[in-house]
Amino acid sequence: MAGKPLRKDSTDTRRLSRRKFVETTGAATVAGATGGVASAATERRDTDAVESVETAAVESVEPSVGSLGGRLIVGDGGYATITDAWAAAEDGDAVYVHSSYDAQQAGEEFPIVLNDEEKEVTLTGGHPSGSVIDAGDVDENVVEVLGRGHNDYRNSPAVQNLKIVGGNVGLRIRAAPYSSYKDIVFWDTNSHGVAVDEYSDETGHKGSFGVTFRNVIAWNCGGNGFRLDTDARPHSTSFFGCHSEFNDGYGVMLRGFSSRIYGGTIQNNGQYGVDARGGAGQLLSAVYFEGNGTRQTSPIDVYATGSAAGLTVDGCYFQGNFARDFENSHEQAYTAIALDGTIHTSVKNCTYRNYDSAFVLAISTTDLDVHCSSHCGLDETAFLEQRGDERTRSNGIVQETDLSSVDGTRRGDIGVHDGAGGSPWGLCLWNGSRWVSTMDGQGL
Repeated sequence: MAGKPLRKDSTDTRRLSRRKFVETTGAATVAGATGGVASAATERRDTDAVESVETAAVESVEPSVGSLGGRLIVGDGGYATITDAWAAAEDGDAVYVHSSYDAQQAGEEFPIVLNDEEKEVTLTGGHPSGSVIDAGDVDENVVEVLGRGHNDYRNSPAVQNLKIVGGNVGLRIRAAPYSSYKDIVFWDTNSHGVAVDEYSDETGHKGSFGVTFRNVIAWNCGGNGFRLDTDARPHSTSFFGCHSEFNDGYGVMLRGFSSRIYGGTIQNNGQYGVDARGGAGQLLSAVYFEGNGTRQTSPIDVYATGSAAGLTVDGCYFQGNFARDFENSHEQAYTAIALDGTIHTSVKNCTYRNYDSAFVLAISTTDLDVHCSSHCGLDETAFLEQRGDERTRSNGIVQETDLSSVDGTRRGDIGVHDGAGGSPWGLCLWNGSRWVSTMDGQGL
């Protein structure tokens, strides 16, 4: 029929179907890569079948178990070690750890250094329970990530879908701003699960800010679950749904400006669940805390110092009960949140139970806002214990105290005077130089 395009010859051997290709070349190609080198010349088992296909069509595609579509596979039939695969990888590739990989049997040398100064490659497994890097009892870090620091913010190292067992530090991160780590389990390391450390070279200091952790678990580690070094400048570090449990040290050493933890579980760590200092504007939001400080005589879930200005704790659940026998032999923790010299801390919308002292212990704090009515106490635990605090607030209002002995912070500041000095009890306003009672219009 005029105008109708001609049909292509379905017997054209230059266009092979997937089924035909596999039938005729499968035996030749799947056996390809061993020890990290792709083999293009393995013996063909079915000579007749191969010879029936045009040679040019077969030779134009050489898939290998070791390298499929930019994935360099480590394990049976692929590269022997992660180090070998990383050395062979190019920008944009992914080194894929197969479940058949056995680090010790393969002779993997630790630490495994992922130098993103040299190339931009992802280290990944198929599933954090199935793709395992087991370093055993070696006294070396397991994986070390080294980035370019401020020299190139577009360089974003990525590690994911792995279980890392044993070794010294499970994952050490240096000079790797905006890097990403997700779906990783750290188990039974001799030291920290994750450490974000300082790094300097001949070009100067290189920080690791903007790092993101998603669904990362540090469990039963010999040091801290997550350790952020202040000198690493770990500003804007984000934890989303991460968990730190049964580690010997802190659950999380939180450092940096505007670093934050969203969700997740921090439970039964030997020291504080969260140790917050060395930054400002840090946030703990919707985190589950239970029974931290298992090695402490006065167990505490969250501890913050004056170097953590502007800390916010919002919408968290605090359970002080110890559900099993731990080294401290306590049945429940001393306090949920201990604030030591902090300024402008905000604690709101939390639920708590089972603490010996109080939900919040405030020592020499300034402008702590406890948002009293927003919390839910599930038992008789006291809400607040104070020791030498200044201008403790609830919803911005200075709580009942002798206002004549303390200044306001700004014109229009509001406080409740306790009636001392003959002035009436009630609300007062700060006029910039003194408190004025709303009860009689007189200055205190």
